[in-house]
Amino acid sequence: MTVLTLALASFVLEIIEAALHYSDTLKGSIWKLYKLYSKSIFLFFASHFGYIWILFIALAYENLTFPIIVALVLKTFDIFTKLELIKKLFLKPDIGYISTISSILEQKIPIWVYAIGPLTYPYLIYLAFSE
Repeated sequence: MTVLTLALASFVLEIIEAALHYSDTLKGSIWKLYKLYSKSIFLFFASHFGYIWILFIALAYENLTFPIIVALVLKTFDIFTKLELIKKLFLKPDIGYISTISSILEQKIPIWVYAIGPLTYPYLIYLAFSE
């Protein structure tokens, strides 16, 4: 596969992932992820197509350069932040925490926030494989 093909595949998978997780508010987005989590933790992880793709190409092409590591660290941080929010909001509700961040949970999320993944990760893949 060419570098552009890998980056394009990453872009498409990130768009699909963003569309799957899209909601007007942070609470809505976390609720969608909680519904997947409540069915199966594996389904929750499988809904992160971009992460699986980056892991696959890093292992398949034996490429663990700095951009790939950065992408994996950012994706891992994102996933575990979502898991922590699911835990604090739905599994073991922490009323103090919820009341502290309730205004953030109800704010509208601008569409550009969902565009961060499709713009960042394909570029990191391009950097990793164009060296």
